[in-house]
Amino acid sequence: MDELSSHATQLRAAMAGPQPDADWSGGLWSACARLTPGKLGALLPTAYRTLADESAPDHARRTARQVTWTTVQPSFTAAALTALWAALAESPRPTDVRLAAGALLRCTEPWNREALAEPAALLVRAAAPKADRVADAALAVAGLAGPVVEEELIARLRGVYADSPLRLAELEVMLATGARDRARVAEDQRYGPLPGDWPPLPDGDAGPSDALHAERARRALYTAADHLAALHGGRVPYAADKAFTPADTDTLRRAARLALRRDEPWAEEVFATLLPLVAVAPTSAKTLPSQGACIALAQAVEAYPTPESLAALREARRVVRHAGVSKKLDRLLRRAERRLGRRPEVALRLPDLGYGPDGVRHLSCGTATAVLTVTDDAVLTWENADGRTVKSPPAPVRRAHPEEVARARDLLRRTRAQVRTLRGALEDGYAQGTVYRYDRWCAALAGHPVARGTARRLVWEIEYAPGAWRAVLPAADAPALAAPAPSAAVRLWHPARATPAERRTWRDRIAALQWRQPFRQVYREHYLPAETGPATSMFHGHLVRVEAVLGLAVRQGWNIEDEELTLDVGDMKVRFGIAGGLHPGATGWAEAQDVFLQHADGNPRPLAGVEAVRRSEILRAVDLLVSAGSFAWCATHAHDRDTWQALNRLYDQPLGRTARLRRAALRRVLAAHIASGRIELGDRHLHLNGYDIHLATGRVTREGDPVDLAPPAGRGAVPLPFLPYDEALLERVVHTVSHLLESGPVAPREWNG
Repeated sequence: MDELSSHATQLRAAMAGPQPDADWSGGLWSACARLTPGKLGALLPTAYRTLADESAPDHARRTARQVTWTTVQPSFTAAALTALWAALAESPRPTDVRLAAGALLRCTEPWNREALAEPAALLVRAAAPKADRVADAALAVAGLAGPVVEEELIARLRGVYADSPLRLAELEVMLATGARDRARVAEDQRYGPLPGDWPPLPDGDAGPSDALHAERARRALYTAADHLAALHGGRVPYAADKAFTPADTDTLRRAARLALRRDEPWAEEVFATLLPLVAVAPTSAKTLPSQGACIALAQAVEAYPTPESLAALREARRVVRHAGVSKKLDRLLRRAERRLGRRPEVALRLPDLGYGPDGVRHLSCGTATAVLTVTDDAVLTWENADGRTVKSPPAPVRRAHPEEVARARDLLRRTRAQVRTLRGALEDGYAQGTVYRYDRWCAALAGHPVARGTARRLVWEIEYAPGAWRAVLPAADAPALAAPAPSAAVRLWHPARATPAERRTWRDRIAALQWRQPFRQVYREHYLPAETGPATSMFHGHLVRVEAVLGLAVRQGWNIEDEELTLDVGDMKVRFGIAGGLHPGATGWAEAQDVFLQHADGNPRPLAGVEAVRRSEILRAVDLLVSAGSFAWCATHAHDRDTWQALNRLYDQPLGRTARLRRAALRRVLAAHIASGRIELGDRHLHLNGYDIHLATGRVTREGDPVDLAPPAGRGAVPLPFLPYDEALLERVVHTVSHLLESGPVAPREWNG
């Protein structure tokens, strides 16, 4: 066995010998945190043997438990693998085969089959009573236990899955594979990792990828689609939630994940059939053929989205009648659209939906023609027989051709969904550091009938020579744009890579053109923290409303771990704390804490080592939470004296990046009033006729007292001037300014108490 480091040696001694001193090597937790994958793999056999020994001292069991809970990904030598299996086999539990199978995948050397045979047999026979729960892991270990033990397990599993034809077919395919491939299937668990489980393997190592398993996935999905088609056609009796057994549902889940991860060419057809059929009953009932299968397939789309599978998921969401399932599909669809940006080559594979090169499609509807046009968004207009353009189809056309009218409106819906997905994928590419080839960019974005309207209003950087990037706006610069080499790199322009002069130039240019970009780009927040280590206190001390932070965090893909918010960004994890700890349903207000960055394996990652745009996007994600939480707290709390003191504390804080960007936009929007002296734009407030409007919250005060304003809404609202980007708070501030300019003084609010 490899020589252990000093802290690993101390951990082994603590599990096997007398209790160490209280201050040994910095403590138990710090020693476990310093373990490398190899050292952890060498210690795990001792840890599991200690936990199985009920006579072991408390300190030894506590140390062993801490070792098994270490979040480092273990790796095993052949000797360590043999020792682990032997330790597990001394007093095996039914679930121990999962650890044994997982260790096979994490072994870096050819294993000793003879040495593993005896403990494998003990582990498989111990798992037999619960074979349905650990079937895949048991099959992997049985592959090394000998033919007799393997046949016993197979016979038991065939009996357990007698009513699950999809699972039985998957089982037969697995029998033709080796132990490592079976262990890969066992690694793909729907729920997990559970406490004490090892971190999941990267996608390339986590699942089977050979042609045999791809064919197994194709057969399973097409068989399920045929079964649902027969059910909807009345050839099979319908019973709510009985179309698939739990075992068949798990098989479908694995098949769907494999097909989408490999981006199989046949996946588009089968998902377009399977998802809508599994989401709705063949009758008028609000039930489903299988809720479990519907959610499992949607989760596969969330994990490995493609444009085609997203379209199928949207269709499933459109037809579903079950209220609870529709809410779950909404959440999964939002997450899938965000994750599509992590697969840039897949995200750009957009269908043209029948649009011409100019982004226009005509559909004949009797005497009228539906005209669908895609620019920065999709628009549907109608042409009468005399060529006049109207916003809606004439009544005779609606009555005589309802199917054609519905078809045009459905195409509008699908086009808008596709444009929305494209916007999200492009914006998410910032955090992934996405770069395109010029020829691919021209074909899939700048020249694509549906994508061109979005791509042409964004600023792009083209690398004409190594390290020489030139920023261009295709919609305005295309005639003078020199074509680079087909292999030249293209990326979205980002203010974090630009100089202050360049940022001002692009903002002035977009404002002069009065273009609203598909997403916030030239007015995008950018961040340069003063710290170079793994943590920054940029947002520390900001007062936030916890409910607002949690609500937005869920929509933005954050999770709660150890009473902190965490966000996975590529190979990194962001941790953001709120004073007092977080949990689902938490309420009240609290102070924001530091932001901490770490590698996927849990080790700290210095901010200075992260590329400028990715670092800026990480901090922007935190700032969105802080800004939303600050505004919501101020907008909803009562205004007694104690609360107002807390608000004053918030008002005195320096503006965040989002509020500073809002200030830059207001300077351009209200330039005429600022030049006339009627409006003064301060560091934190906009001053108008004795009123102060806070730029971070939109709250209005007069001589320190709060003022209630209710600007007219709807048709009575003052028309807004051009705003360079969409933001509710920016619109609120401009509405408030317009109202005060027209209406004059408003009485301050009386204090409560």
